[in-house]
Amino acid sequence: MDDERSKAMRDFYQIYRPLQKKYNLRMHSHASIYDEAFIRIWEYKGEVRGECVVNAKEEDEAACYRRAADELINYSNRKEEVRGNERKAG
Repeated sequence: MDDERSKAMRDFYQIYRPLQKKYNLRMHSHASIYDEAFIRIWEYKGEVRGECVVNAKEEDEAACYRRAADELINYSNRKEEVRGNERKAG
């Protein structure tokens, strides 16, 4: 169980760290044996909190990190698609 959690966290942070810098993201997370685990990530414009780009909530902490990683990948793909369309239009 701990190995699964560690791997999920490591995989998540490999995705999150570069995107955090690129898109000015900030994360809030919580895990407890009594509550569901959650990870929320927001995109910031300067110091102003903007869109919530990840809102993962799962019973299991490892599953929460895997879901958050998937949501981050989808977010990144959407951002790149928008950038590509802006370049074509420009």
